[in-house]
Amino acid sequence: MFEVELASRGGAPLYQPFHILKALWLVRETEPLGRKELSEKLGIGEGSARKLVSYLENKGWASTTRQGISLSPRGLELLDDIGLKGKEVHAGNITVGEIDFAIRLRGFAGMVSSGIAQRDEAIKVGASGATTLVFKGGLRFTDGFDVDESDSRAARVLRQDFDLREGDVLIIGCSPEPGLAMDGAFAAAVLTLGSEK
Repeated sequence: MFEVELASRGGAPLYQPFHILKALWLVRETEPLGRKELSEKLGIGEGSARKLVSYLENKGWASTTRQGISLSPRGLELLDDIGLKGKEVHAGNITVGEIDFAIRLRGFAGMVSSGIAQRDEAIKVGASGATTLVFKGGLRFTDGFDVDESDSRAARVLRQDFDLREGDVLIIGCSPEPGLAMDGAFAAAVLTLGSEK
C-alpha cells in the first residue's frame, strides 16, 4: 500500500513506509501543513519530505499550495476506509512504556495474529515496543485475555476515546520519547495494513 523511494544511485530509503501513513495523519490533523514543519514532525530531512509529498501527490492523496499541504478527497477517503484515528494515551498497565501513542484501525482485527509482528516492527523504528489489542466481543489482548482484567480504567478510556467497535484493532506504541512511541504505532499499523483486508 505504501512504497518507499530510494536515494539516487540505490542508496538508503529517503523515508520509511510508516512515514507515509504518519504524514497523511499529520496533514489531516493540522492542514494545511508546511513542508518544513512536516519534515520536522516526521524526523526526516527536507529533501526526503519533498519526495514524500511528491509521492502523496502522485497517488492523488494530497495537494500543495502556497499555504501548505492538504489532503485530497481521495486521501481523506483512504484514512476513512482504514478508520485511522491516533492520539497519545495513558494506557496504564496495558503497556510497558512511559509514553503511549495509540492508533485505531477499523475492521482489521482479523489481520492480527499474536501481535508479535507489530511489536517487532515498532522496535525496529526505535520504540520500546507495541501492544496490539483487538475488539472481539470486548477489548482483548491478541491471546483473548480481557483487557478490563489488566486495567479496567485504562480499558474504559480507550474504548471511549477510540469509539471501538467489533473487529477494530488498537495498536499502542510505547517509548520514553513521544516521537518514538508514535513512530512505533505507525510502523506497526502499516505492517497490519499490509496484510490487506
